[in-house]
Amino acid sequence: MLITTLRTIAALAALAFPAAATPNFSGHWKLNTEKSKLDEPYQEERTIDHKDPELTVSSKASVDGEEEESTVKYRTDGKRTRNMIDGDPLFTTAHWEGDVLVFDSEIISDTDTTELHDRWTLSSDGKHLTVSRKQKVGYDEREFVFVFDLV
Repeated sequence: MLITTLRTIAALAALAFPAAATPNFSGHWKLNTEKSKLDEPYQEERTIDHKDPELTVSSKASVDGEEEESTVKYRTDGKRTRNMIDGDPLFTTAHWEGDVLVFDSEIISDTDTTELHDRWTLSSDGKHLTVSRKQKVGYDEREFVFVFDLV
Protein backbone atom coordinates (compact mmCIF):
# COMPACT_ATOMS: atom_id res chain seq x y z
CA MET A 1 0.00 0.00 0.00
CA LEU A 2 2.83 2.41 0.88
CA ILE A 3 4.57 1.74 -2.46
CA THR A 4 1.33 2.41 -4.38
CA THR A 5 0.85 5.67 -2.48
CA LEU A 6 4.44 6.74 -3.18
CA ARG A 7 4.04 5.97 -6.89
CA THR A 8 0.83 8.01 -7.00
CA ILE A 9 2.54 10.96 -5.28
CA ALA A 10 5.50 10.74 -7.68
CA ALA A 11 3.16 10.65 -10.70
CA LEU A 12 1.19 13.67 -9.44
CA ALA A 13 4.43 15.57 -8.75
CA ALA A 14 5.59 14.93 -12.31
CA LEU A 15 2.32 16.33 -13.64
CA ALA A 16 2.52 19.37 -11.37
CA PHE A 17 6.08 20.19 -12.46
CA PRO A 18 6.34 19.36 -16.16
CA ALA A 19 9.75 19.41 -17.81
CA ALA A 20 10.76 22.89 -18.90
CA ALA A 21 10.40 23.47 -22.62
CA THR A 22 13.60 24.10 -24.50
CA PRO A 23 14.02 27.60 -25.94
CA ASN A 24 13.06 28.38 -29.51
CA PHE A 25 15.71 30.51 -31.23
CA SER A 26 13.56 31.44 -34.27
CA GLY A 27 13.74 35.06 -35.34
CA HIS A 28 15.88 37.71 -36.98
CA TRP A 29 18.88 38.60 -34.82
CA LYS A 30 21.43 41.42 -35.05
CA LEU A 31 24.83 41.33 -33.33
CA ASN A 32 25.16 43.84 -30.51
CA THR A 33 28.87 44.68 -30.72
CA GLU A 34 28.81 46.75 -27.52
CA LYS A 35 27.70 43.76 -25.43
CA SER A 36 29.82 41.19 -27.31
CA LYS A 37 33.43 40.19 -26.60
CA LEU A 38 35.24 40.07 -29.95
CA ASP A 39 38.85 40.63 -30.95
CA GLU A 40 38.20 42.44 -34.25
CA PRO A 41 35.47 44.56 -35.85
CA TYR A 42 32.66 42.29 -36.91
CA GLN A 43 29.00 42.69 -37.87
CA GLU A 44 26.44 39.91 -38.29
CA GLU A 45 22.73 39.38 -38.74
CA ARG A 46 21.14 35.94 -38.45
CA THR A 47 17.78 34.58 -39.38
CA ILE A 48 17.06 31.42 -37.44
CA ASP A 49 14.32 28.92 -38.22
CA HIS A 50 14.04 26.52 -35.28
CA LYS A 51 11.64 23.59 -35.34
CA ASP A 52 13.29 21.24 -32.88
CA PRO A 53 15.22 19.10 -33.66
CA GLU A 54 15.91 21.03 -36.87
CA LEU A 55 17.66 24.39 -36.78
CA THR A 56 18.56 26.49 -39.83
CA VAL A 57 20.78 29.56 -39.53
CA SER A 58 21.11 32.01 -42.43
CA SER A 59 23.67 34.70 -41.74
CA LYS A 60 25.11 37.81 -43.35
CA ALA A 61 28.40 38.96 -41.87
CA SER A 62 30.91 41.71 -42.52
CA VAL A 63 34.56 41.29 -41.55
CA ASP A 64 37.02 44.05 -42.49
CA GLY A 65 34.58 45.30 -45.14
CA GLU A 66 34.16 41.88 -46.76
CA GLU A 67 30.61 40.54 -46.92
CA GLU A 68 29.90 36.85 -46.33
CA GLU A 69 26.61 34.94 -46.51
CA SER A 70 25.92 31.39 -45.45
CA THR A 71 23.13 29.01 -44.54
CA VAL A 72 23.77 26.02 -42.32
CA LYS A 73 21.45 23.33 -41.00
CA TYR A 74 21.86 21.60 -37.67
CA ARG A 75 20.06 18.99 -35.59
CA THR A 76 19.62 19.48 -31.84
CA ASP A 77 19.22 15.78 -31.05
CA GLY A 78 22.91 14.88 -31.09
CA LYS A 79 22.97 13.65 -34.70
CA ARG A 80 26.02 14.84 -36.62
CA THR A 81 25.43 17.31 -39.45
CA ARG A 82 27.64 18.28 -42.39
CA ASN A 83 27.60 21.73 -43.99
CA MET A 84 30.01 23.60 -46.24
CA ILE A 85 31.61 26.90 -45.20
CA ASP A 86 33.72 28.65 -47.86
CA GLY A 87 34.28 25.28 -49.57
CA ASP A 88 35.37 23.53 -46.36
CA PRO A 89 33.30 20.89 -44.56
CA LEU A 90 31.77 21.83 -41.21
CA PHE A 91 30.85 18.86 -39.00
CA THR A 92 28.64 19.61 -35.99
CA THR A 93 26.92 17.76 -33.19
CA ALA A 94 24.39 19.76 -31.18
CA HIS A 95 22.49 18.74 -28.06
CA TRP A 96 20.57 20.25 -25.17
CA GLU A 97 21.97 20.68 -21.67
CA GLY A 98 18.85 21.87 -19.90
CA ASP A 99 17.86 25.10 -21.65
CA VAL A 100 21.34 25.61 -23.18
CA LEU A 101 22.00 24.41 -26.72
CA VAL A 102 25.58 23.11 -27.07
CA PHE A 103 27.37 22.84 -30.42
CA ASP A 104 30.64 20.96 -30.99
CA SER A 105 32.00 21.66 -34.47
CA GLU A 106 35.03 21.11 -36.68
CA ILE A 107 35.86 22.99 -39.86
CA ILE A 108 38.41 21.01 -41.81
CA SER A 109 40.47 22.88 -44.40
CA ASP A 110 43.54 21.92 -46.43
CA THR A 111 45.82 23.69 -43.94
CA ASP A 112 44.25 23.17 -40.51
CA THR A 113 41.26 22.18 -38.42
CA THR A 114 39.21 24.70 -36.46
CA GLU A 115 37.42 23.38 -33.38
CA LEU A 116 34.42 25.33 -32.10
CA HIS A 117 32.50 24.80 -28.88
CA ASP A 118 29.41 27.05 -28.71
CA ARG A 119 26.81 27.43 -25.96
CA TRP A 120 23.59 29.20 -26.96
CA THR A 121 21.37 30.74 -24.29
CA LEU A 122 18.22 32.79 -24.66
CA SER A 123 17.34 35.57 -22.21
CA SER A 124 14.23 35.06 -20.11
CA ASP A 125 12.34 37.68 -22.18
CA GLY A 126 13.41 35.97 -25.45
CA LYS A 127 14.98 39.16 -26.84
CA HIS A 128 18.69 38.36 -26.48
CA LEU A 129 20.63 35.36 -27.78
CA THR A 130 24.08 34.85 -26.28
CA VAL A 131 26.60 32.57 -27.98
CA SER A 132 29.65 31.77 -25.85
CA ARG A 133 32.38 30.33 -28.06
CA LYS A 134 35.66 28.55 -27.42
CA GLN A 135 37.70 28.32 -30.61
CA LYS A 136 40.88 26.36 -31.21
CA VAL A 137 43.07 26.41 -34.31
CA GLY A 138 46.27 24.47 -33.76
CA TYR A 139 47.73 25.80 -30.49
CA ASP A 140 45.79 29.06 -30.68
CA GLU A 141 42.80 29.07 -28.33
CA ARG A 142 40.39 31.99 -27.99
CA GLU A 143 37.10 32.76 -26.32
CA PHE A 144 34.37 35.01 -27.70
CA VAL A 145 30.91 36.11 -26.65
CA PHE A 146 28.38 37.08 -29.32
CA VAL A 147 25.27 38.84 -28.05
CA PHE A 148 22.43 39.13 -30.56
CA ASP A 149 19.33 41.28 -30.15
CA LEU A 150 15.99 40.24 -31.63
CA VAL A 151 15.10 42.69 -34.40
